[in-house]
Amino acid sequence: MSNYEILLVVRGDLGEKEAEDTIKNLIKVVDKNKDFKLTKLGLKDLAYKIKSFEKGWYTQLNFSTKIPAEISEFDRLAKLNDDVIRFLIINLDKDYGARALANPKKVKKSKKQAAFYKKNMEHKALMKEAAEKIKTTIENQDAEVKSNE
Repeated sequence: MSNYEILLVVRGDLGEKEAEDTIKNLIKVVDKNKDFKLTKLGLKDLAYKIKSFEKGWYTQLNFSTKIPAEISEFDRLAKLNDDVIRFLIINLDKDYGARALANPKKVKKSKKQAAFYKKNMEHKALMKEAAEKIKTTIENQDAEVKSNE
C-alpha cells in the first residue's frame, strides 16, 4: 500500500463554499481510502501569478491506497477542472522528499530557507505599510495645497 500526499490549489477568486464544493467533487475518487486526511490550509497568496490569479485556496490530502488507477483518475479530474490552478501528487514511499526528513543536513537547510522566507515576507509587509503611509501623507499634503489656493 502506497502513501500519497496531494497539495491542491483552487482559484482564489472563488468563495470559500465554492472552493469547498470543487474540492469535494475532486476528492470523491480518493476519500474512501483508509487513513484519509484532509487539511484545509486556507486562502493564501501565491508566490507568483498563475493563470492571472494571485491567491488560492490551499488543501492538503494524505491517504494510502493500493490502486494506482485512483491517482490517475484524480490527476485526470484535476486537469479537466478549470477551478484548479495547481496540484501536486507525491508518492511518499518513493519520493526523495520523505527521505530528506531523516537527513539532518537537509532538515537544517530547509529550516534556514523557511526562516529566510518568513523574514522576506515580513519585510514585504513592512514595505507595503510604509508605502501606504507615504501615499496618505502625499494625499494630505496635496489636499492642504488645494485648500490654501
